Amino acid sequence: MLKDSYIATRSNRHMQLSDTRIARTAQRGFTIVELMVVVAIIGILVALAVPSFIGLIASASVSKAVNGFISDSRYARGEAMRRGKSVTICRSNNPTAAIPVCGAGDGLAVLGWTSGWIVFLDENGNGAFNSGNNDFVLRVQETLTGIGDFYAVGAAPLTSAVATGNNIVYDGTGRAIGQQGRWLVHPAGSLIADATYARTLCMNSVGRVRLITGEAAC
Repeated sequence: MLKDSYIATRSNRHMQLSDTRIARTAQRGFTIVELMVVVAIIGILVALAVPSFIGLIASASVSKAVNGFISDSRYARGEAMRRGKSVTICRSNNPTAAIPVCGAGDGLAVLGWTSGWIVFLDENGNGAFNSGNNDFVLRVQETLTGIGDFYAVGAAPLTSAVATGNNIVYDGTGRAIGQQGRWLVHPAGSLIADATYARTLCMNSVGRVRLITGEAAC
C-alpha cells in the first residue's frame, strides 16, 4: 500500500510539473522591445530596397522605349527597301487616331516621342501622313509609360532640345539621306535628372540608329 501511495504521489508531482511547463510555454511570446527591434529591421531593409527597386523600374522603362524606337526604325528601313518606296517613322500626339498626324515643334515642349509614333508608307516621301495620297499606317507605338522625356537634341550643348528630329524618312533604297539626328531619353519621377539612367540615340547619315548609355555626343 505504501509503495502504491508513493508511486501515486510521484506521478501526481510529475503531472503538476508538466502542466506548469506547458503553461509557461503557452504564455511565452514577443515582448514590446522584441517587436520594436523587428519593426526597425524591416524598416531598414525596406529603405535599402526601395531605391534599387525604383532604379530597376526606371532602367526597364527606358530600355523598353529605346528598344522599341530602334526596332521600329529598322522595320521602317526594311519596309522601304522591300517595297521600293519611302517609309517614314514620325512621332505623333495621337498615334492611334484613324488619320494620325505627325508631330512638329520643340520635342521637349510637346513631350516629344513619349506620346508615341507611327510607321507608315509615305508615297511622296514628304515625312507627313496624307491619307488622300494613299499613305497608310504600318505600325503604331502608343504613348510610352515610365518615361520622363524623349526628345531630339542638337549637337551642342548635349541637352538642348531642337524642333527637328520629329521624323525619319527612308527612301526606296533604305537610306535616310541628310537626316542625321540625336535623341535623349530620361526616366520619369525623381530620376529624370540622373544621367546614369539616360540614354542617347544617334542616327547616322544613312539612317541607322545606335544606342549610347548616358547623355553623350554622337
